Amino acid sequence: MDEQTEVTDKALPSGTFSDEIKEVEKPVKSPLSEAVETNFNGDVEPPPKRRKLSKQERYIQRKEERRGRRKEMKMRRRERRDAAAASAVAAVGDAPLGAPPPPPRVPMAESKCRTCVVLDCAYDHLMSFKDTCKLAHQISNCYSTNRRLPAPVQLYITGLGSAFKTEEGIEQSTEPREPMEQSTLARLHKVDAQNWDVHLKMEDYRELFPVSSIVYLCAESSYELPDTFVSDASATAPPDGAVATATDNSCGTTDSTVPVFTADDVYVIGGLVDHNHHQGLCYQQALQRGHRTARLPVERAGVEVEGRRVLALLHVFQALAFVLSGAHPQWHDALRAALPPRKCKQ
Repeated sequence: MDEQTEVTDKALPSGTFSDEIKEVEKPVKSPLSEAVETNFNGDVEPPPKRRKLSKQERYIQRKEERRGRRKEMKMRRRERRDAAAASAVAAVGDAPLGAPPPPPRVPMAESKCRTCVVLDCAYDHLMSFKDTCKLAHQISNCYSTNRRLPAPVQLYITGLGSAFKTEEGIEQSTEPREPMEQSTLARLHKVDAQNWDVHLKMEDYRELFPVSSIVYLCAESSYELPDTFVSDASATAPPDGAVATATDNSCGTTDSTVPVFTADDVYVIGGLVDHNHHQGLCYQQALQRGHRTARLPVERAGVEVEGRRVLALLHVFQALAFVLSGAHPQWHDALRAALPPRKCKQ
């Protein structure tokens, strides 16, 4: 009996069965609870946000890979074209007979067309990252179209500072900052837009042009653009708010005031890719600000549009630029050249 008491009174060595019991009795935390707890401490983000960030990172990585593959394919096509031209020269013994060289490109500063067309990019807070990428791609195509015109329009890209404001804010920041990865400005920097022959502005278009000269292009407007744009300094626009009242009465009686659209006006196109999530937002905003509104004369030009009559930013710009520059003076030809075949009824 004394021997048993003596054995039990002895302290167990460290790392024995008693320590294992203590480890078992400790509460076990799930990975989700640990993530939530560390999130309150500011160390680790919650799993849903981590998954969202990783998904966006994969999307950006795939876009970069596709851009690299396109560059490689372009280089291979150029090499094949040069090789074919060299073989033709060797076979004929003279200069290759190909297409005539393209006409020299006219800079905006030397263009005969002085009409300003604005792409309003102040809607970053209403778009997803994928829609922002689509908008940047459309803007790039707009610039490509404009630089190939015989008389390029004066192209402005405004509201690029909207990426640095919250949804509740109204004023935009014009401070030079590093662009956010998901902003339209950042996507344009990916394609070296700062080297384009275009006016890139962080400010809103209202800070650059007088309100009396602004015409916001909206599919919901009751007024259509004219067949020809005449530069007439004596043509006076209706007072601010008059057009909004007339447009508001489109369902009933119309106001006697008819707006006048000339080549001296500033035509603004909303840069919002939302898949109809914010229907009529640009139109309502233009009315609240007292701007004149107009739409492309699709019906008057005899072009039947398949589906919704709301056109993409690229198609609106191309049709307007074709008419203003004289590349396609008639609206019918301009709309046919701008709209894809799937959008037009045969």
